[in-house]
Amino acid sequence: MLIDTCNFKNACCALTLHFSFLTFQFAFFNGASLFAAESPITAAAFSPDGKSVVAVSQSGLHVYSWPALKRQRTIETSASNLHCVEFSPNGKHIAIGGGNPSEDGIVELLSWPAGELLTKFDDHSDSVRSVAWVDETRFLTASIDREIKLWDLEMLAKPILALEGHSRSIHALCLLKDNKTLISAGIDQSVRVWDLKSGKLIRSMNQHIKSIHALAMRPGVDGLPMIASAAGDRTIRLWQPTIGRMVRYVRLDAEPLDIAWLSDSSRIVASCVDGRIRVVDPDEVKVTQTLHAMDGWAYTVAIHASDGSILVGGSNGHLGRVIP
Repeated sequence: MLIDTCNFKNACCALTLHFSFLTFQFAFFNGASLFAAESPITAAAFSPDGKSVVAVSQSGLHVYSWPALKRQRTIETSASNLHCVEFSPNGKHIAIGGGNPSEDGIVELLSWPAGELLTKFDDHSDSVRSVAWVDETRFLTASIDREIKLWDLEMLAKPILALEGHSRSIHALCLLKDNKTLISAGIDQSVRVWDLKSGKLIRSMNQHIKSIHALAMRPGVDGLPMIASAAGDRTIRLWQPTIGRMVRYVRLDAEPLDIAWLSDSSRIVASCVDGRIRVVDPDEVKVTQTLHAMDGWAYTVAIHASDGSILVGGSNGHLGRVIP
């Protein structure tokens, strides 16, 4: 049998290169390379004193210094997917929400600044997507299982209230200053207003035409409360939920994933799927600034209470500071 040595050598060379490529791929996806990707930052918040940042991802809860954003420690959590983190009003506790998809929804309560696990709430049947504190001992959770639950730290066994009405996953909660009126939103495209005392739905507002990702209440304004919502239809809409009115809206060039108000309520800051931050004038309903924050998706945004700078987290574990 005759063998074409040139073709044979080329084939061997190709096999070697192919094997090397597979080896490189294996190393990449097993974290053995410097190029291994980190889990995206899905939520972040400032500590009460403004000197630290806590951020969550699939690798747990990370604590960073501010403004240097140097990682100081990592706190392991039991949930494999984390979606939200909120400090209690007195700053003594952190509630971290997440879960194991289609299995359970978990909220872990940690002490701050020690970061020690105090207790765990796991009554949801799917991942927890949002947490909102009512006061120092009570907080609300919203889940992919379409339920909102109210918990009391002094009654650990079961939730003290459950709200049902959303037809799909709930992604955002916002509590008005009266601590009695709750706003919720999610994949079913509705913004819903609830009476926490009675547990009844007051109204549903349905102007969005795609999933709603985030809600944020306008701080420090007189008159009727106003909230902003951000959705997959690329709009940020402004609402007066106590009278069921949509006031105005602005359409962005890219889908907003999270929003926050500047402390003086003069602007809304939106983190978007194109890695940019868009600063919106809520009265003129126009974008006043577009700032590059990262390559990839910018999942979460927060505003520092005193220096006014923007914290943004997203793809590949990126966490950065943006000065508007």
